[in-house]
Amino acid sequence: MNPAIRSVRYMGTFPQHRTEQWVMIGQDGGQSISVDGGTLFVFSDTLLAALSDRFPDSPVLPAYSDVVEGQGVFLANSAGLATGSSLREAWANIEYYKAEDGYPREILRPVLRERAQQIRFWPEHGICVDGRVYLYYLGIRMVDPRSIWGFETLGTGIATLDPATGECDRVWFDDDWRIWGQTGDDTHFAVQVLRDGDYVYAFGSTRTGPFTTARLARAPIGELDRQDSYEYLLSTKPSWGRSLSDAFDLGLCSSDYSVSYNTHLGAYLMVYVDSYDMSLMLRTALHLWGPYSDPKRITGVPREDRTEMVYLGLEHPEFSEENGKNIYISYCQPRFENNSLLTVRFR
Repeated sequence: MNPAIRSVRYMGTFPQHRTEQWVMIGQDGGQSISVDGGTLFVFSDTLLAALSDRFPDSPVLPAYSDVVEGQGVFLANSAGLATGSSLREAWANIEYYKAEDGYPREILRPVLRERAQQIRFWPEHGICVDGRVYLYYLGIRMVDPRSIWGFETLGTGIATLDPATGECDRVWFDDDWRIWGQTGDDTHFAVQVLRDGDYVYAFGSTRTGPFTTARLARAPIGELDRQDSYEYLLSTKPSWGRSLSDAFDLGLCSSDYSVSYNTHLGAYLMVYVDSYDMSLMLRTALHLWGPYSDPKRITGVPREDRTEMVYLGLEHPEFSEENGKNIYISYCQPRFENNSLLTVRFR
């Protein structure tokens, strides 16, 4: 199907968080995960500026973050709980998980040898099961500190997070944290996680050369932290198999994207931004596993003049209106610009 668009509106950037101690300069990501009593927001690279005379002499900050000279405090990831009936209201009310001195803290922390290797972790998506969030994350390593894109992707792991406290335990498999290693030039798994019946479905992406295409894995709801529980879509019949190398190509996407069931459309909706064309793209399918329609370009997205690409176009279905007739999509720009917000209204 080809959804008819009534309007697309740019709603500006999200509110900037500020306390008496710090102000949020900018952050990447912003995936939303429904939890009991609210929404968990998870972010990757986060930059804070201090408003306190205590900085940068705090004894707590260096334990989990880097002090960026002339800028503030850099976190590889951050997260917080929020309540609110609208996306902007919830975003403005995020209560970040903090360290003892009141600064936001990383929830996914490298062990000592990983720090020595300059490895850091970016949250992808997750799902709340019996009060615990199974949170998937991407490991990356810096290979060229002179470039904001000078990193390589190492694979995808899983952690369990207590949404009440933000305490997060990374799951290890012998001496390795990865459920999925690298295939192709760049692989992101569990960029979107959906539950259907007794299974959890984890969408992924694989870039080979200039093209990025979607993949799909699934595991029983009670076995998400077991490597051998996952199987992969082999065809849209659907059929499933145990080999990732045989996974079916679901077609074009971005490295990170969203999939949700849209009641108004009566279909699954895939949303992403084309990073280099800097456009909002939509695809639809009658079934979670596809087949998905060809990408439909909706509009170019507003951006700063110096922006060479946009990324992390993410729908927030928890805040959709009129059964999905009106949806909300956030996206990111480089250099810690505040996250931007679009709303799409279907006919």
